[in-house]
Amino acid sequence: MQLTVDNLSALRALRVFRREGRMLPAERHDLQEPDPSPQQRWTARVIPARRLGLSSAPGTDAPIEVAVPSAEKRLRGAIFSCTVRSTSIPRCSFVSLGDRLSIPCPELLFYELAGTMSQESLALVGYELCGTYVRDPSDPRRGEVVYGAPPVTSVEQIRSYLAAFRDRPQAMLARLALRRVADNAWSPMEAIVALMIRLPVADSGYELGEVVLNVRHSATPELVALGGRGSRVPDIEVVGTHVGFNYDSHLHLDLESIALAAATGSAETQIAAVRRKHHDDIKRNRELAAMGRVVLSVTSADLFAPGGLDSVMLQAAMTIDELNGGQALANAHAAITPAQREHRQRLIWSLLPWDEGVRFARELAAEQPWYFT
Repeated sequence: MQLTVDNLSALRALRVFRREGRMLPAERHDLQEPDPSPQQRWTARVIPARRLGLSSAPGTDAPIEVAVPSAEKRLRGAIFSCTVRSTSIPRCSFVSLGDRLSIPCPELLFYELAGTMSQESLALVGYELCGTYVRDPSDPRRGEVVYGAPPVTSVEQIRSYLAAFRDRPQAMLARLALRRVADNAWSPMEAIVALMIRLPVADSGYELGEVVLNVRHSATPELVALGGRGSRVPDIEVVGTHVGFNYDSHLHLDLESIALAAATGSAETQIAAVRRKHHDDIKRNRELAAMGRVVLSVTSADLFAPGGLDSVMLQAAMTIDELNGGQALANAHAAITPAQREHRQRLIWSLLPWDEGVRFARELAAEQPWYFT
């Protein structure tokens, strides 16, 4: 079988591939003709469902998106949604996932998804492709995330690739989303916070400035000699300032583990572990402050509580204004007006990993015809 899946089907296949810990090949090739051999014709049983992130063979209710090089090579059948890709894209824009299954290269995939996703969702896909985590193929919002995967592209690689499309409307949408993306995100929640920092006020963001993610900073020998860490890595830093952010998940104060252990009479070990983690977080912020960086913690409670992230970002902007000056505080004041706050909170909720996020995404799509879910 030779098959090239496209668009969202390709994104699912790439997620399956990355979650297996495999490196994406550097070699790229042109779009190849589909071929069902050794079978005689295309049927649902020919399709490698597991490799496409499907729990069962594809059906007519959710057809597989495929790309073909000419109209004559279209796959006939209700289980396929076919797109002809001929001379409209740069040469060698496809990559093999092995066993004759191919997808668009990550840069082309980002371009394609600009016609399918909202700007915010596309930017988050960019963080994932340029980062070291992988969402669940079948349930990217709420499914289990895999961490520590190598990135498959970078912001600069995507930017350079998009240049070939010049002023095509879809390329302009892709470039706009790419402006909000940064390399080396380590988690989806970190990416959401970074996105909100980068988004302009007019797009319901805080517009605090460009960000860099997970840059390692070394401590002085004196601090290390007194028991400090050799280095620290803030999740997010605002470029040109001394201010950054760390996303602290529930694992940083894992009270659930204590309650569970208390039921079996063995809570002491869990309490000690939570205390150690809490103390390390305190030391982390002190050591980063000694390196000249004020790092504010962001928690899931800040993201879910109405106005919670507004408060954190205003504090950050005030700190930037105090230490560095610039436009951050003026932008934060513009961002937290009553007219902005309600829409922004719904936008944040629409991106978070919970069931209600789907509802908020659909509401935004209904209110804004150009907003894709």
